[in-house]
Amino acid sequence: MRILYDPEADALLIKAGEGRPSHGEELADQVIVHFAERGKPIEIEILDATHLLAELAEAVESAKACQAQQRTTPSTPQREPWGPRG
Repeated sequence: MRILYDPEADALLIKAGEGRPSHGEELADQVIVHFAERGKPIEIEILDATHLLAELAEAVESAKACQAQQRTTPSTPQREPWGPRG
């Protein structure tokens, strides 16, 4: 796998396979998957990459903070919903 970035176009290209793409399909806004002639995905192109990657980094940091908080927050003992057995 190779990752290329074009700062002038603010485009990130992830090459996951060999060969030349025959066509592409927009997977999501600003994300295009390029396919080889036989339909195998070989490239992922991300336009406006700086913005998208900043959002991705923010989501990862938020998830890490949430996990860290869950590890440090003491859990309260769980009581059986039907009351104590006796």
